[in-house]
Amino acid sequence: MFGRRVVILISAIGLLGGVAHAADDPARPYREPAPNYLRQFAEDDAKVFLLERFDANGRLVTRSVDKVSGAVSIDSAIDRTIAGQKIRLRGLTGCPTEKVIYNRRQTWSCLDAVRDYAGTIYNKRASVILCKTLVLLPDDDQALPSSCFALVGGQGEPFRIVNDDDSMVFLGLAVIDRTPGGLSRRPDLEGTQALSQSMGFQNAE
Repeated sequence: MFGRRVVILISAIGLLGGVAHAADDPARPYREPAPNYLRQFAEDDAKVFLLERFDANGRLVTRSVDKVSGAVSIDSAIDRTIAGQKIRLRGLTGCPTEKVIYNRRQTWSCLDAVRDYAGTIYNKRASVILCKTLVLLPDDDQALPSSCFALVGGQGEPFRIVNDDDSMVFLGLAVIDRTPGGLSRRPDLEGTQALSQSMGFQNAE
């Protein structure tokens, strides 16, 4: 299933190249990377999937690198299957309504809109995909709670990062989950969600 797989154990390699890569992008869980950080992993003949795991102190512990041989599966507003790995966008709830406003004027099925947008990013535009998660492993049948980013651009277009978490919330295709006490599970996306609501993307029904 995996065309190529490399696992870098940061604690074992000291000052070798993997640590240099980590230094280019501050090793803090979930921080959006710079385009140049992902460009160093790009390959001419394949899409590349990086999975980075961080410990509770924000230190990069492992990085796996896989070639993506098939399509990325968009399983729901917050679920992806990338190179055989199940991913769930952390702290979000997908499809707050069955119908959403898509392209600012059209009413779409939420899931259809998700697959149109995310499918285009992951399968047609991305050259490198990065998902960040904590080092703790869920059960085998559970998805990894992650934040995911895609490098798009090239061939005359500037390279930039598409933040999957932020995009799903901005487009009204996902909303921030809350703790039982009502606290936000994604305070970093509260501004994005407020902007989405003010622009009328959500609650098409």
